[in-house]
Formats: sequence, C-alpha cells, structure tokens
Amino acid sequence: MGIERMAVAGLITTQPEAHPGVLLVTIDRPPVNALSLDLFRGLRDLFQAVGGLTSVRCVVLTATGKFFSAGADVKELSERTTEGQLVRSVISRGCFDAIRRCDVPVVAAVNGAALGAGLVVASSCDIIVAADSATFSLPEINVGVMGGTRHAARVLPDKLVRFLALTGRKIDAHTLQSFGGVNAIVAADQLMASAFDIADEIARKSPAAIRLMKESINLTEDLPITEGYRVEQLFTTLASSMDESKEAAAAFLEKRDPKWVLKDED
Repeated sequence: MGIERMAVAGLITTQPEAHPGVLLVTIDRPPVNALSLDLFRGLRDLFQAVGGLTSVRCVVLTATGKFFSAGADVKELSERTTEGQLVRSVISRGCFDAIRRCDVPVVAAVNGAALGAGLVVASSCDIIVAADSATFSLPEINVGVMGGTRHAARVLPDKLVRFLALTGRKIDAHTLQSFGGVNAIVAADQLMASAFDIADEIARKSPAAIRLMKESINLTEDLPITEGYRVEQLFTTLASSMDESKEAAAAFLEKRDPKWVLKDED
C-alpha cells in the first residue's frame, strides 16, 4: 500500500523530497485539532499501515494552527452513552497503541497546546520536540471524564501526573523538559527543522535495525532488568545475523556511508 492510499479526513500525509524515508503526518482539524472518533480511527489505521511501507523509516507527527490537539472532541463526549463510550474507548486505545507500537520511530513536533488526549498522543511517540510556546495539561476532570494519566506516566513522574489530573492545570514545555518528558525545546519557527533533523538522522540508519530496536524497546519497557536485558540479547543475536548488520559494520570500518537494500512494498 502506497502513501497515496492513506488519505484520512483531518490528516495530511506527505513524504517531503528533502527528507527521504520520512513520513510527515499533520493533524488538520480546525480550530483546535480536537480528536473526533473518526480522527482517532484514522490515526489508528494510518499508524498500523505505516509498518507495511518500506519507503518510511521514520514519522514526524505535528499539527496545524496553535494547537497540537485540544484532546477528545468535547461535543462528542457530551453526547456519550455507556455503550457509545465503550466503543469509543476501544478505538482511542487502539489509536494510542498504534502510535506507540508503530514499526518505525515517531517524532512528535508539538507546535502548541497538547491537552488531554493530545498529551497522550505526544507521549505515545518515541521522541518529543516542542515549540517554546507549547503547553501540556490533563483537563479531563474539568469536563467530567477520566483518562490520560497512565500514558502521561510514561513521560512524567507520579506526583506531577497527579497534580495535572487533579487540578486540570497546564504546564509549559520547559517544566515538562525538566522532568525528562521533552527531548528538545526550540523556537516555533525552528520546530519542523528540528524535528526533521532528528527524523533524518534516524532514517539514515539501518531500516531493519531501527525496526528491531523500536520493537525491543517496546517489549522490554515494563520488564524487570534481567528479563528485559535477555530480550535485548536475543534481538542483538537476530540483528547480527542480518545483511544490514554486516553492511553497517563494513561501512563503519571503511569510513563510508552504508548502502541499504530495501525490499519492494507488498
């Protein structure tokens, strides 16, 4: 399946010629990029499909306007029923899981406010680059719903997660970075350049090794040290037997750029 078949309402997908191997995904649902059920579904399907594209070696996820995402669509939430919420929960959970488990790394370029589910989307990515004007919050308590805390706990300490969830207050990117939740903060006009710089560096690595590394990190994230390291060792054994591993070592010794042979897309 090619990128031209991945069109989703509320999302813009492009592969910039200046950034080979990088897929740019832009949330575009004015005015605040609220995550409707259809948009949750679209993000889920897109990130599940990315793994089948050999032309994609890294994804940059960003948004248009002043909001990265204002979170779940409050209009839809106000019309919720128990049955409808159960269906919604399955789809939104699938969306976050698809981003986190995407076969290739995902770099979030947070251009503005990331509220509730918007913060969850960002925290589901592998790397977060934020504009210096970006803010983050878990305001679910203000609209009578729960959620966001478990995902936020992947990038924030327990006491800060509790503070955000119980007060609904927002924090700026510098506060988030002080707790290790953001990898870089840049001026707004440098956000995409910074995100692409990271994505380009990843895209130049061995495509197979990057996918194995991503899977290994996901599998070992919640394992005890001994068991987690054993999984890493098994992945190392697998990677070392691959042609790309031999090419990476040869290129390093010969002080040249490696040459990757990509298989055709299915």
